[in-house]
Amino acid sequence: MSSIEHAPIQAALNRVRQLSADEEARRMAFVRERAQRDEVSFLSEAREEGREEGRQEAAQATARDLYRSAC
Repeated sequence: MSSIEHAPIQAALNRVRQLSADEEARRMAFVRERAQRDEVSFLSEAREEGREEGRQEAAQATARDLYRSAC
């Protein structure tokens, strides 16, 4: 990797090395990554709950319509 001569990439690599050596920065990165995974999981669960509620409401509406048409 030291053969990369593009200055912005060299600067980014140096910054990554600095952050990797900093224990607090690594911990914060871990916490941030875990929070992002949790958010994705929560959103996925909420989306599935919404779909299930929609299916239940559609089934109830169908049952009401069938009942009304039978009367």
